[in-house]
Amino acid sequence: MSADGGRTPTVDVHCHVTHPACEALVADVFTPEVDPFFRYATPASDAVNAAQMQANGVRFVDPEVRIRDMDAMGIDVQAIAIAPPQYYYWTDPDLGARLSSMQNDRLAEIVAAHPERFVALGTLPLQDVDVALRELERVTGDLGFRGLEICTNVNGVDLDDERFAPFFRRVEELGLLVVLHPHGFSHGDRLAAHYMINTVGMPMDSTVCIAHLIFGGVLERFPDLRLCVVHGGGYLPFYPARLDHAYEARPDVRERISRAPGTYLRQLYFDTMVFDPVMLGRLIEDYGDDHVLLGTDYPFDMGEADPLGLLGRVDGLDDAARARIAGGNAARLLGIDR
Repeated sequence: MSADGGRTPTVDVHCHVTHPACEALVADVFTPEVDPFFRYATPASDAVNAAQMQANGVRFVDPEVRIRDMDAMGIDVQAIAIAPPQYYYWTDPDLGARLSSMQNDRLAEIVAAHPERFVALGTLPLQDVDVALRELERVTGDLGFRGLEICTNVNGVDLDDERFAPFFRRVEELGLLVVLHPHGFSHGDRLAAHYMINTVGMPMDSTVCIAHLIFGGVLERFPDLRLCVVHGGGYLPFYPARLDHAYEARPDVRERISRAPGTYLRQLYFDTMVFDPVMLGRLIEDYGDDHVLLGTDYPFDMGEADPLGLLGRVDGLDDAARARIAGGNAARLLGIDR
């Protein structure tokens, strides 16, 4: 229930839109080598992906179709974000700034047309942090966004690199929710077959990202960051004990942190995109029902079509906990009041 006694809205924090107008701007400079999701793909996977876009492409661009699907899924509000292939971090900073501005303006248009159904997670040209910070001020000021979506690395550079410290400092100051969403795996030579660049590579990149945020001292340096890692956080939330053992056994693991690595995981948020109610229950038990948010990966074929049904199959949750996960946590973090 909300503070005024009404029903808490259900909020999906993991869903995607595309802005086709941007594709024309990168058509002359794109090659598969610049993007790991396309670089490490087989002809079979390329064919399936093309067929998916042919069948479902309208869902990435048409809010009316999207709203009908949301109604069928029981989702009141989507926190819409650009689909990872349109991060475009590989472009030069000037083009990246133009693309991000176009994408954020499109997100704002969708929100303005349907303010009861959507909020926006902005995108930034993180290939140049100074340029990204200028766009950050615009999206949080002029556009009023309360969150961002970024990749789990930037052109293969991990997020504990010192160049990103001003970004993390500013988003901590602003109290923004930052959704971390991978895009394939940056070193995916062994993951091209069988669509493993997605099924294994996506959670693997999130795992490596979190490890860098911990061991690189980002979570210690900026303890009030609000970071949500999709796909249940990848693999690391389910196996932190190995890191904790290393912390006790090896001084090189303790260079930038002052406590066991697993404790920093409790600063993070995770979405429900794990497909299995037992795994979801473990995530909730270990990190708290106040740190798990509903996610669907809409409208990709790797998404969860019945997120509330998955949540309903988790044993041991009371109604208040389910309401927090289904929307209360996201509403609090994103300032949703409806």
